[in-house]
Order: sequence, then C-alpha cells, then structure tokens
Amino acid sequence: MPLRPGSASLALVLTLAGLLPASAEALLPHRAGYKMTLDASKNSGRLDDASGRIDYEIRGDACEGYTVNMRQVSSLDTGEGAPVRSEMVSTSWEDGSGNAYRFKTRDRMDGDTKSDVDAQANRLDNGDLQVKIAKPDARTVDLKGRILMPTEHVVHVLEAAAKGDSLLEAKVYDGSSDGTKVYNTLAVIGRASTDTAKLFDGAKASLSGHTFYPVSVSYYDAEKKDASPEYVMTFTLYDNGVIGELKIDYGDFALRGALDAFEPLKASATPCQPKK
Repeated sequence: MPLRPGSASLALVLTLAGLLPASAEALLPHRAGYKMTLDASKNSGRLDDASGRIDYEIRGDACEGYTVNMRQVSSLDTGEGAPVRSEMVSTSWEDGSGNAYRFKTRDRMDGDTKSDVDAQANRLDNGDLQVKIAKPDARTVDLKGRILMPTEHVVHVLEAAAKGDSLLEAKVYDGSSDGTKVYNTLAVIGRASTDTAKLFDGAKASLSGHTFYPVSVSYYDAEKKDASPEYVMTFTLYDNGVIGELKIDYGDFALRGALDAFEPLKASATPCQPKK
C-alpha cells in the first residue's frame, strides 16, 4: 500500500525492477479501510483534535500491473474556528516490472482544489525516469538516478524483510503536487511475527498465518540537504502487501490508523508467471 500524507496525502507505502522477487507475485488484491485518530502519546501543540479515514484498493498482479484507488479524508481542529477539512483522491496504474507508472491525484481543502495532477512516468534505457505531466502544467521532466515506483518500493521492502535485512535506503517517486516529487527514504524493518492478537477480525481469514514485519519509513525531501524527514510512516506490513495498523508522524502531530474494513478481491483468471 503506497501511502502519501498531508497535501501529498497517502498513497505512501505502499515496485518492481529487474527480476521480480517471489513476494512480488503474491501481492493480495484487496480493499482496506482505516479509521484515523490523533495520536494522544505525541504532543500536538495547537492541534486540539484530528480524525479521518483512508480507503484503499489494489487490483492486478505482476503480469497485468497494479491498479490502486485511494481516498483519504481528514479533519484538523485547532480550536480556532471550524475544523480544516481535506480530501485526497487518487487512482494509479503501475507496470509489474516497475518501468511505467501513471496516476491522477486531486487534493481539496475545505472544498477548494489545492492540486490536480495527471502524469505518467516511464523508465528510460539508462534507468532514469522521464515524467510526462499533463496537469497542472504540461511539460516533460527527466529525473536522474535509480528511483523506485511506489508499489515497487513496497516489494523491495518485503524482499529485504524476507532476507532478514533491517535497513533499506531508496529513492521513491511520489509525484505529489506537481508531478515531480522524489523522496529519499530509509526503511527500518523489525523482526518477523505471525501474532494475530491485534488483527482486525474481518481480516483474520485472509491474514492469519501470514508473516508480518514492523516497518518504519522516513521520507526526506530529495532536494533538501541535512533536513528532518517530512513525515515518518510506521506500520505492520504483511508478506502479501497488506498493511495492518499504521501511524503517520508529521512532526508537529501524528495520526494513528486502525484497520476496520477488509475485503480480499478476486485474483486474475489467468495465473501470473512474470518474465524472468
């Protein structure tokens, strides 16, 4: 589940490059819903309350690519006037080999559109990304270096976890408000577990017996030097790509997400055998 917070919102943890790891063939098509609340354990300064919801859907596989639809709504109450309400809606498709990614994302705040992005990124022969942006301004931008696509990043985290690695550094394409956003990320991966004590009852049939890892990913603005992370996502990541509970720390405050809706979706009728 690629996730984006705030104005970039959550689309953010959530692809695939070169030879596909075994985990890439097992991403579970599913719908998931998360109830978001203010993390009371963190000093939130002038923020009196916060609430919201994330609804997420992923379909497809490594052969036909992955289609992701997501909606995030939030309400932030500072105690001064009406709460600030925001909504992010995104839809995307990512090639199963991590060589192409197209998406549309719209952010609204109190009913006004703050950003409306329509773009497509393709990997060039030299490994760089070329991004063709239709909105907000028509242009083409080349992004240098080895940059992962969003779902590709999830698969690389799973691959690292399966090997017992505790750290993974990667540049990740986000797009965000203008179609060019890239983050430097650092994933810290904890010990594997199969404990179902905290698992949402509606997901137990699909996730019981599956291994999951506690993961924390820090997202740094690639254009800033020696800066603090723009946000940190902490979550339980299952070996089939499902995210259980999650926390998003924005620095000034943090939100916790509890899985409260889950539905596995039908896999492709044609068994996927990715190209080697």
